[in-house]
Amino acid sequence: MEIINNNYELDKTNRVYDIYFDENTVFFDIECTGLSPRKSFIYLIGYATRIGKTVTITQLLAANESEEIEIIAEFERVISNYDKLLGFNSTRFDESFIVERCRKYNFQTKIKSKSHTDMYLMSTKARCLLDLPNYKQKTIEEFLGLHRDDKYNGGELIPVYNHYSLMGDDASKELILLHNYEDVKGMIYITDILAYPSLLTTDLRYESHEIDKNKLRFEIGIDLELPNQISKQRDYGLYFIKNNRIYVTLNLFEGALYTFLPDYKNYYYLVNEDIIIPKSIGESMDKESRRPAKRADCKVKKEGQFLALPDKIDVGSIRTFKPSYASKESYVDIADITPPLLVKICRYMLKH
Repeated sequence: MEIINNNYELDKTNRVYDIYFDENTVFFDIECTGLSPRKSFIYLIGYATRIGKTVTITQLLAANESEEIEIIAEFERVISNYDKLLGFNSTRFDESFIVERCRKYNFQTKIKSKSHTDMYLMSTKARCLLDLPNYKQKTIEEFLGLHRDDKYNGGELIPVYNHYSLMGDDASKELILLHNYEDVKGMIYITDILAYPSLLTTDLRYESHEIDKNKLRFEIGIDLELPNQISKQRDYGLYFIKNNRIYVTLNLFEGALYTFLPDYKNYYYLVNEDIIIPKSIGESMDKESRRPAKRADCKVKKEGQFLALPDKIDVGSIRTFKPSYASKESYVDIADITPPLLVKICRYMLKH
């Protein structure tokens, strides 16, 4: 077994790094001779740790299959000093592969006892924010503007490793180490992608709002800083996120709308006058001129300016208005707009 160490300095830190890549976290990535842990073996484990801004990437290289247990045991010794693991597609592949190989050697691994964040699974939770063709590591690297020197994938390097295992040549060794090193270092840089799923659960702070003719514009503050700007257009408005601010523009409607009373069974509808009256009053009226009110009859008209709402959003006890009972569109009076309502609308827009 050979152990190779490389250090470099982080050129930036932010809240996402401090959450996911703190000094109690190990990034890791394995290289193996195939996809099946029963037919293949691990020949390289790369991992990264951090102290302050200094990152150490360590690579455990097996010369052949007989040294596999050595690199697994060394990696196990390392992670015993840490509580958290982080990788890419690592819960479903890397961790599972290690567990299966440990079973072959009757080696008791504690990898499943660690808090494990899989950046692939985490990033897919932000599909509502990101428009990526897929969530592969290289795709995310390109989205974040990162470019690697390594031109190979893990499968293409299997024959390179087999050649190195037989011949021990430096050229093959360098290709193997470079690919793994770039994978681990790339994972560190794409930690930024975790700002997007974190945005869905982070606190949103109302900053300000203004009404400009038929638009309502408001600003929301967040404790995260997104690496790339994103924007989304909806039928009822749009949002734009830059750095640690969310800028939202919503459509306003000016005219007449209706609110519908929930207790329609307590009213009569006067056919000739197109109005409703309480049953206690209508009992004495001619039966030909009245009928039991339907849900669509029990409406109260209001003229003014209204804020268009996202579909199916729950605004609690705030009275809502519609053009008609059957309409899917709903609005609130601008007089009822509050900071908590705008925060709720922003949260809804981010998730839908």
